[in-house]
Formats: sequence, C-alpha cells, structure tokens
Amino acid sequence: MPRVLITETVLRDAQQSLVQGRLKLQHVLPIAKNLDDIGYHALDAWGGWTFAASVRALQEDPWQRLRTLRGVIEKTPLQMLIRGQTLIAQSHQPDDVVRAFIEQAVEDGIRVVRMFDPLNDLRNLEVPIEAAHKAGARVIGALVYSPSPVEDEAWLVRSANRLKALGADWIGIEDVAGILAPVTARTLVSALVTGTKLPVSIHSHSTTALAPITYFAAIEAGATGVDTALSALAWGASQPATETMVASLHDGPYDTGLDLTLISQASRYFDEIHDEYLEFQDPIAFRNDVYVLEHQLPAPVLAVMIRNLRERKAIDRYDRLMHELVLVRQEMGYPPMAAPINRIAANQALANTLSDKRYQHIDQPFRDYVKGLYGAPPAAIDAGVRKRALGSSEAITLRPADLLQPGLDRARREMRKQGLTPTGVDQVLTYILFPEEAPGILRPSARRVEPAGAPSSGQPVEPVPAAAPVTAVQEPPAAAAPAAREFTVEVDGEPYRVRILADGVTGAPAGAPRAAVPTPSAARAAGGNGAIQAPMQGMVVKVKVAPGDKVRLGDVVVVLEAMKMQNDIVATLGGTVREVFAKEGAIVAPNEVLMTIG
Repeated sequence: MPRVLITETVLRDAQQSLVQGRLKLQHVLPIAKNLDDIGYHALDAWGGWTFAASVRALQEDPWQRLRTLRGVIEKTPLQMLIRGQTLIAQSHQPDDVVRAFIEQAVEDGIRVVRMFDPLNDLRNLEVPIEAAHKAGARVIGALVYSPSPVEDEAWLVRSANRLKALGADWIGIEDVAGILAPVTARTLVSALVTGTKLPVSIHSHSTTALAPITYFAAIEAGATGVDTALSALAWGASQPATETMVASLHDGPYDTGLDLTLISQASRYFDEIHDEYLEFQDPIAFRNDVYVLEHQLPAPVLAVMIRNLRERKAIDRYDRLMHELVLVRQEMGYPPMAAPINRIAANQALANTLSDKRYQHIDQPFRDYVKGLYGAPPAAIDAGVRKRALGSSEAITLRPADLLQPGLDRARREMRKQGLTPTGVDQVLTYILFPEEAPGILRPSARRVEPAGAPSSGQPVEPVPAAAPVTAVQEPPAAAAPAAREFTVEVDGEPYRVRILADGVTGAPAGAPRAAVPTPSAARAAGGNGAIQAPMQGMVVKVKVAPGDKVRLGDVVVVLEAMKMQNDIVATLGGTVREVFAKEGAIVAPNEVLMTIG
C-alpha cells in the first residue's frame, strides 16, 4: 500500500479557523525550518481568509509573507487555497486579474494550488486551472461536499471527471462543515478513484467530530492524502490533529512515514505561543456541534443567528429558523453551504423568521445570488423566489466573469490618481482586492520592479464589481419603542454590535445633535423592477451615476458607508439610469431604493 500523504494546515486553515487568521509572521519564522524538516507532502500556507487577515488586521504584506516563507521553507511544497474566480475575495474577478494573481503566487513560492468554487460551478475553475498549469503548479480541483437531492455521489463523480478534463491533477473533497460521514466517505472515495484514476485528497473540519473516523474510511477506500493540523491548533472548527492521525497509521499499511518526535516538537512551539492569541479565540470554534449535520452551517454563523433571535426576544422562533434554513436552501437551488453562500442563505432565513411574510425583506447579496452573479446553483431557483428578488429582470446565464472587462490597467490608473506608483504587479493585485486597506502596506522597498511597458488594451475598462456586502438582515419596521435596542449583525464573518435608537431616545448627552434616520416613501421603499436598493442602513458617501447614464451589470453606482466600512453597491442589471434618489451625505434605510435603471 502507498503511504498516506499529509498536508499540514497550521499555517493557514488551522489558524484561520481557530485564531481568525491572526498568526503573525514573526511567530512562524522560528518554527518554519522545523516544519520543513518533518517531511509533509505540502504545507497549506497561504490564501483563503488569511490573505485578508494579513492586509486588514496584521498590516502585513501577504506577498512578502509568502516570499519570506519560501526563503526559509525550501523542501516542502507550499500550498494555497483560492475560491475559483473569486480568488480570496467574495466577488468574481476579471480573467486578467485571476491569471496575474496565480502567476505571481507561483513565482513567489506556491507549488500546489487547491481550488474550489463555492457553488461547484466548474465554469469558475476553468481559467484558474489553466493559469495554475501554465505557471507550473500542481492543481487540486476540489468539490464542496454539501449533500442534497441534486449533488449525490453520481453527480460528484461526473463533476470530478469534468475537473479532470479541465486539467486537475488531483481531485479534492472540500468538507467545509465537517459533515462527511465515514460510510459515505468510503463509497464516495472509491467511486472517485475508480471513476477518475486520479489521486484523491480529503479536507475536513472536526466540527461534528466525524473527521478522524471519516479520514480512516477514506484512506481505506483509496484516498491518497488528508489534511491535518498540529494539535496546538487542531480539533473544533479546525482539522484533526496531525499527531493523532500519524500515530494511528503508524506501522500499518498506511503509515505516513513521518517522525512523531519532530511533529511533537513543532506542536509544542505553537502551544508556547498560545497565549499570544487568546483574544482571537472564540469558544464556539473549539466545541463540537452535531446539529451542523442538519443545517450544514458553520457553528459561528449559526451562533450569530441565535444571538439575533435572543436579542430580538424571538428565541421562541428557533425551530422556525431551523426550518427556514432548510427551506431557503431548497428554494435557492440547493447551493453548497460554503462561504459566502452560507451567510447569504442564513441571513435570508433569519429575515424570513423575523418577518410576517416570507421574503418580505431581501437584501442585496441575495438578489445578486438570484441574478447569477455568484454563478449557477446545482438546481433551478424557485420561480416565486426569483420573481420576488428580481421582478421582471432576467438572471444571467453566462459565467459571471464573462461580463467583466480587464482590471489590471484600470487599477494601475486608479493607483496613480491616488499618488501610488505600483512597482510590482503584486501591489496592483492587493489594491484590486483591498482598495481601502492596500495603501497602508504598499512599501516599494519590499518589491521587485514591475517590467516597464505593461501591455494595455487601450480600451475603456469597466469597473470591477466589488464584493457583495454580507450583512445580517435588519428587523422589519415596527412601531416605535420607547427604548434603545441593540442587535448583532455580521459582516464578512465578523459580528458587530449596533444600537438602534427609537424616537425620543437620546444616545448622546443632552443637547447633542442626533442624526435622524429617514423613513423612505412607500414608492421608494417598495423597490420593483430595475430598483437598486440599499442592503443596509448607512450613509451615502458617493453617487457615481446620474440620470441618463448608461451602466452595465456590475458597475459600481453608489458607495455606502455602514459599520465603519465602505460598501460598493453595484448595478444588478444593465441599462439607462432613470431616477437617482440617493444623495451624498444622506442616511438611507435598509431596502430603500437608491435609483432605478431601465
């Protein structure tokens, strides 16, 4: 029997799952050489949410972090994770951006690219697979495991063969919720190995405590590799412990060949720096939750929803919420419950639970999903839901990125307008993905100079659609209460406390001015065909179009500031701007119509 290959996740997914991606480079470097000596098949070290955490929280340049790691880790291949055409963001990126990102990552040290599409829409993996192969990386084409009446074993095997045809070197199973059971794993892996003749890799989480048993079943069925984490950052929302798996397989037909002494030494190091990250450790992430088997939501997402119910004194609707989660997913066409889709589904289920009528309140990300801006779900979206979300507007059938114009040259021009001179394509890519935060970490001294005379299309470039804001749905309007109320809302997985003041309640010292939140007129609040609505309460920072302007699907039309974040509101259809209601500096209510396009 061939030995089982172990990919270590402590540098990316493990620390992303348990300490919010906050692991500092200065704490990685002292142990990097030890990790390199263990003999792992690969080190999952870059991409995913940790890229965003480097930029936003650590103020580290993620590209320099990668180059530094490659300078120390010389023997073990470094692996990155991308979500297909969205890369490490939440919105689809133009093809030139995707190709440049992957090429730069491989140049800077990545040797294995693991990729999946959150909807299992394999059109969104075509360009990434092509780019990774052209750059010289090995590709693990992964499928999100999220069982439904549509995505059964036969469907997964057919999809795996499509990945093989696209050029995947390995087939991966991405069990994001930790719900793959041992019996299912045994039959599924066997079918994948037989059907594709490719190595199969399993990536799971210990959320339900099934993962280590599932790994054994998968290995016995022919899986070549599994993902594990050093015990200091294992279990719970992370992966099974590396030590546990290596010890369990030792001296058997699937022996990993890894030295437990070296592994234990590395794990003890992370134990020693454990206290440095206490503030980022959520107890929810460390516990097991078997209820995930029913609703397939990660525990932190469900916890935010339950807090919303408690704070709105609606915890008695918990059973209704659980029912809504199942029903909304069905009506959405049984999408895999991976980020960001799981949050979109969860927020809509919460809105339905708290409203008198289902789909009375629909936020912009849900409309974007129904529009097809994330890709195609496995099954058809319920016709009634489609009508409520889009009116008479049609959903797109193209690959979302087919609607986008090249983004690199436009970003270079924008950077120069801001006084930023990009000296490397890595800087341009960081700016595209994080335009607000990028200037703070763009330090030319840490960059190679980008070759002069970068090709330009010479054509006007459409704006790159920004990430659809992920927000918890606001409570439906109700009669004014005589006291302030506090809610928890979630943005990109981060919970925020929001205090809503009713009429007559003062949230500031006496005499201090208080901004009034306007109540939109019935016509403007109702929405309708061609209406672009505010997904949340916020202040209009910029209105980018005027009546008569021509816009394309995905163009940024309004910038809305909410919860200390600027959110780009994009056109959900192409056409001519008919009316603009939004005014810069004005406060808008959730679902208020900002403009109409016809």
